[in-house]
Amino acid sequence: MKILRTFAVTAMIAVLAIACSQKKAETTAKLTKAPFDTTFAQAKMAAADGDKPIVIDFYTDWCTWCKKLDTEVYTDPKTIDFFTNKMVLFKTNAEVDTALAHKFNISGYPTLVMTDSKGNEIDRIIGYEPTETFLQHLQDYQNGIGTLGDLLKQADTSKNRDLYFQIADKYKYRGGDQDAINWYNKVIDAGKPTDSMSGESKFAIADMYFRAKNYDQALSDYGKISKDFKGTGFAELADIYTPIAFTKMGDTAKAISAFEKFIKVHPNSEDTSYAKIQIGKLKGTDPQTD
Repeated sequence: MKILRTFAVTAMIAVLAIACSQKKAETTAKLTKAPFDTTFAQAKMAAADGDKPIVIDFYTDWCTWCKKLDTEVYTDPKTIDFFTNKMVLFKTNAEVDTALAHKFNISGYPTLVMTDSKGNEIDRIIGYEPTETFLQHLQDYQNGIGTLGDLLKQADTSKNRDLYFQIADKYKYRGGDQDAINWYNKVIDAGKPTDSMSGESKFAIADMYFRAKNYDQALSDYGKISKDFKGTGFAELADIYTPIAFTKMGDTAKAISAFEKFIKVHPNSEDTSYAKIQIGKLKGTDPQTD
């Protein structure tokens, strides 16, 4: 009798498990978008059940790539299943939840920060990625692959410049400015001063100063890049960001002069029309008549 009762209980548990599984599958099938929480507290409570990672999607209402992520990736059945079963998704407007955005040093959108169930950062994805790449990145991070810690371990026995650059980028977007600069300089030191990776690294450093509103240092770096990489895309970038930096500083005269110089030096650039519009705005005239 005892054996029969045990068998009956085991069979009942199996039936309930199958029923729950079927119900969950039916619920997932009905969803048209990945389920998400709207507060960090809710996300951590949901993650605690099963010790799941949390993915924080920092977005803004004006961000085009955020909308593309929302309408193309989050509506994909694979993504819906992923956030129903494997991880917890929490979406927050970074311009509203400024305290959390500041805590995680968010500087661009979309930024997706993956944390453990308690909210401690594991790593992050910067910008839009299609479904397959997006989900693979998250699974890799969960398994400790491609995280900052993983890359630092690899760098102990490697002199790969691309690896150094990846580490620098990781620090840059986490707000570790000095660490980022140190690793970008490793990229530069390991190659030629004016090769492509050095150009990317030097511009990344200048961009960090610009984002930190240290416009004097940014302008100094832009000037060096423009000179050292003359005739390349790096010089063009430096030349368009120079008047933008002057505009941010409130120096209208220098901004206009720098925009005019950009148009003269780079007449066929895609940014030439942008420069003309900015000159019109700074002068207070209709840019179409300039």
